[in-house]
Amino acid sequence: MRAKLGLMVLSAVALLSLHSVLAVAAQLGPAVGKVSPKLIGRTLDGKLYRLAADKAGPKVINFFWVECQPCKKEMPELAEMEKTYKKVKFISVHTQEEPVQIVQQFINKLAGAPSTIVLTSGSLKETFEYAGLPHTMVLDQNNIVLANFVGYTTENMQQLKKLLDGLNK
Repeated sequence: MRAKLGLMVLSAVALLSLHSVLAVAAQLGPAVGKVSPKLIGRTLDGKLYRLAADKAGPKVINFFWVECQPCKKEMPELAEMEKTYKKVKFISVHTQEEPVQIVQQFINKLAGAPSTIVLTSGSLKETFEYAGLPHTMVLDQNNIVLANFVGYTTENMQQLKKLLDGLNK
């Protein structure tokens, strides 16, 4: 009886822990339904990029770092999506302060990358509240956050495509 009670308590704790982890994961990144935090940086060719001034339609913003192995796998897939979803703007944001040459070398070694690459400085992780890289968020035409995808997984890419199917109409 005591062993059975212990097992039930352990199971309840495990379920509560899993629920807590899922609740936290659902909250990673900027709040869904709210305006995206400000994003200002420079493109690889040195032009100023301001998310608030970007009046393009829906956007996919992907946060990456040149040392991130999953980012190396995800970026070519995002580049392919950019070709498919013409009404959606794809923006990749490098999260660390690196010389432009280092980021350009990284991009050049990939099979493909989104056409807009932004370099920033400052505390992106605190501003955008991502837990790890890659982190991808989807915004509507008014920069309202529609979704956050944490990490590179097949499921995340499928969910992203499904969301983009609806936005590309």
